[in-house]
Amino acid sequence: MWRFVPVLCACAAALGGCGGGDDAPTRTVKVGAGEPVRVTAREYSFDPRGLVVNGGGRLRITLYNRGSLAHNIKVLDDGREIGGTESFPGGGQRSAAVNVRPGEYRLVCTVGDHEELGMDGTLEVR
Repeated sequence: MWRFVPVLCACAAALGGCGGGDDAPTRTVKVGAGEPVRVTAREYSFDPRGLVVNGGGRLRITLYNRGSLAHNIKVLDDGREIGGTESFPGGGQRSAAVNVRPGEYRLVCTVGDHEELGMDGTLEVR
């Protein structure tokens, strides 16, 4: 019986790393005005998770879906959607343009409960 304890502990430790959100990327990327923004989606995270854009105006966002599920990216201003991509299956990419002014915005995936599982981020326009 006791000889299985190390095996059980190893299994428990390995499974402890499974699940959502905790090890989601937290990288922030800075881009200049007019530069395109690239975001990668996986279950259930965006990379980068934070974007800083110097200058408002028309912002072009390209979402690369490297997950196995459908994803999208939406830009929210005070909870109101102001633009983003449609939902699309894994392996694809879609682009969208959104007009932004200086301020702070949220980035979310609106498919099912993906936002609650960690598919959210921030956009700061300076």
